[in-house]
Amino acid sequence: MMRRHRAAVAAIVVPVLLVFAGCAQLPPFDTARDEARGEMQEIVDLLPEDAVDHIEDPIPAGFVSCAGGTKYTGRWLVYLKEPGDAEAAVEGLRRDAAAAGFVEDELLDNRDDRFGSRRGGDEEAPLVGVSFDEDVDDVPYVEIMVFARCSQAPEGIE
Repeated sequence: MMRRHRAAVAAIVVPVLLVFAGCAQLPPFDTARDEARGEMQEIVDLLPEDAVDHIEDPIPAGFVSCAGGTKYTGRWLVYLKEPGDAEAAVEGLRRDAAAAGFVEDELLDNRDDRFGSRRGGDEEAPLVGVSFDEDVDDVPYVEIMVFARCSQAPEGIE
C-alpha cells in the first residue's frame, strides 16, 4: 500500500516539478531585455569619449517569438558628432569589443564593417551585432542590434 502511495505521489509531483523547472529556465522578459540593453550600452561605452551625438531607439519594446517564449530584439542607431567616422568607429569597436571580452560568433560573416559577438563567447549571452548604415538623409550612423536570450512573454502579451 505504501509503495502504491509513493508511486502515485511521484507520478503527480515529478511532472509538476518538471513543468515548473521548465518555466523557471525562462527569465522574465524585463530581465532578459535589461541584460541585452546593458550589452548594447557596453558597446556604446567603447566609443571614444564625447564621440556620440545622440542615440535613437526605433524599436524600444521590440520582441519576437522563440521556443516557448519571447526574445527581445533591440536596435540602436548611434549618431556620432562626426558622422563620417561611423565606418571607422565600427572597425574600432570590433577591436575594442574583443579586448573587453566579447567573442565574435563564428557562424557569422564578421568583417571590419560588421560583426556579431557575445560576452565571453557564452551561447546563452545576448548576441550583439554592430555595423554602420545611413539614414534616409544619407547621414551615417553606427547600428547596434541585440538578440536577447529567450524569456517569458512581456506583461500583457500572451
